[in-house]
Amino acid sequence: MGLPNVMHTGRSGMVAAKASIATAGHNVANANVDGYSRQRVEQANDTPRPVGSKALVGTGTLINGVKRINDEYVEKQLRNSGRDLSHMEEKDMVLKQTEDIFNEMGGEGLNRLMSKFFNEFRKLGNEPDNEAIRQAVRESSQAMVNDFHRLRNEVEEVRRHIDQRLEGYTKEINALGEEIKELNIKIKMMELSGADANDLQDKRDRALKNLATYMDLSMHKDKDGAFIVDVRGIGPFVAGPSVERFSVFRSKADDQGKPEAAYDVKTTSTVGGPVTHQIQGGKLGALLQTRDQTLSTILNRLDELATNMTEAVNSIHVQGYNRDGRNGINFFKPLQGTERAAAFFDLSDDIKTNVSNIASAAQPDSPGDNRIAIAISGLQNMRLMNNGKTTVDDFFNSIVSDVGVATNRNRANMNQQKDIQNQLVKMRDQISGVSIDEETANIMQFQHTFDASAKVIQVADEMLKTVLELKRMG
Repeated sequence: MGLPNVMHTGRSGMVAAKASIATAGHNVANANVDGYSRQRVEQANDTPRPVGSKALVGTGTLINGVKRINDEYVEKQLRNSGRDLSHMEEKDMVLKQTEDIFNEMGGEGLNRLMSKFFNEFRKLGNEPDNEAIRQAVRESSQAMVNDFHRLRNEVEEVRRHIDQRLEGYTKEINALGEEIKELNIKIKMMELSGADANDLQDKRDRALKNLATYMDLSMHKDKDGAFIVDVRGIGPFVAGPSVERFSVFRSKADDQGKPEAAYDVKTTSTVGGPVTHQIQGGKLGALLQTRDQTLSTILNRLDELATNMTEAVNSIHVQGYNRDGRNGINFFKPLQGTERAAAFFDLSDDIKTNVSNIASAAQPDSPGDNRIAIAISGLQNMRLMNNGKTTVDDFFNSIVSDVGVATNRNRANMNQQKDIQNQLVKMRDQISGVSIDEETANIMQFQHTFDASAKVIQVADEMLKTVLELKRMG
């Protein structure tokens, strides 16, 4: 083997050591970057050459590439776990807002106002001609009406907030789709040129994990290694150089709980109509499910409560007589139907303008007659709701209870999912994460390798000088 070949051997070692030091430095520099996968220089021995009749002598090392230490199965598990956790966190935010609306701590909520409404009628039953008590009846009734309006308005405000988030999320989804498409193209071009696209693959993995937090997706690679992203129940989202786009538009209410003028979701690939109710999982799934099911159910039950209160009180009040001996007076304004009844729930104009129109007597010209007032106060304990199974107090308490139970159940699941997510993150860190101590030790090892390889070149150079000197002297 000639001395130049020995120099080549030393040079290959220096090149490999330098590449390893650069890669280890790259790992250290990105140690705190979320989703970064540590990299390692892959080396293989160069083809040995024959020396003499039997001996083969090595000719150094070759760099086969820079490998990304990454486990696709763990990445998939992280995407799925991130989707479930984001779904629960988004739902927790909405349920917490809703729970706060019904929280009666520190103030008079609807439950207390309804009780006060019936109690004032009991007081009126004791003193049917007392002007101050009649004023108190009207005031307590108006306070109850106002709280019905407050509850409905605030729950509707939560739904409007959901629509704002839906609009913002669709823009983020579109941006991530474009990013994944561009990364697919760049990675393919880089790999076709023979280079390693490790950092671009990390960037694509981060984009895929972010995208997975919005809805239930399925992802797989095509023959060229590019990711194809499908939305479950809808169809392709990113496929090769093409990407669909999500958008929202306001539409009429439907039979699946979507309220009037709320946002529907559509994509450029769906010509048959919106895909709102096909979206499952993730942030979008949580928002749509909470808006169209949980909140719609709450509002429907509030409307039902307002309707039954109106009909039950009016059915008794119209039979009674006011101070002028007139009957047939509605206490509450009659409702045209159950839809949005809690918003239209109100005192009748007769009651608003004159408390003398509050009927307490069952017969005309009977100043001490209190039978109507007593009958109305007795409605509190009657089973007016759920087809004669539940009182108005219990019915409203069940609304509050259901919100609390749903919030607590979701929060428990969310905390459990956080533990799962943390375990998966730790698993990924063990496989792909950067250890500063390990990389520091590697850098020192590669430095010694570089110095030793340089020493090989130095020795070969000195040997070559000796040979040349011998030839000159000879």
